[in-house]
Amino acid sequence: KQWYQRRVRGEKQDKIDARVALRKKLKDTLAPQNDKDTLSLLFRLPNGSRVSRKFCSSATVKEIYDFALTCDESPNFFTLVSNFPKRVLPIDGEAHLKTCEELGIQSSTTLFVQEIISDDEDSSESEAEM
Repeated sequence: KQWYQRRVRGEKQDKIDARVALRKKLKDTLAPQNDKDTLSLLFRLPNGSRVSRKFCSSATVKEIYDFALTCDESPNFFTLVSNFPKRVLPIDGEAHLKTCEELGIQSSTTLFVQEIISDDEDSSESEAEM
């Protein structure tokens, strides 16, 4: 059982390390803020901090997620949720190619960065409590 837990922790750490490397790469390659045809989006991070950035209305959902990942206080695994109307910004399948305009995201939209906690973490925490 201990071997399995060490293996699972190692796999989790590998995922986290890959995410940290991706975060650094994205910071280096983010497109500059655009003043033409822009939307101003506010990101509310889990720790309560806020980050604002301008995007072109043709920016894709992937670009928005990429920016959110570069925020220093952003969790490694998260989803973006708008408050009004309340919805999760889709990232799976072809949805990440949709633009802000196609999704009806307007300027001054607030996006909440919500951490995703895997079932593995929940089960390993409950096992640790036993």
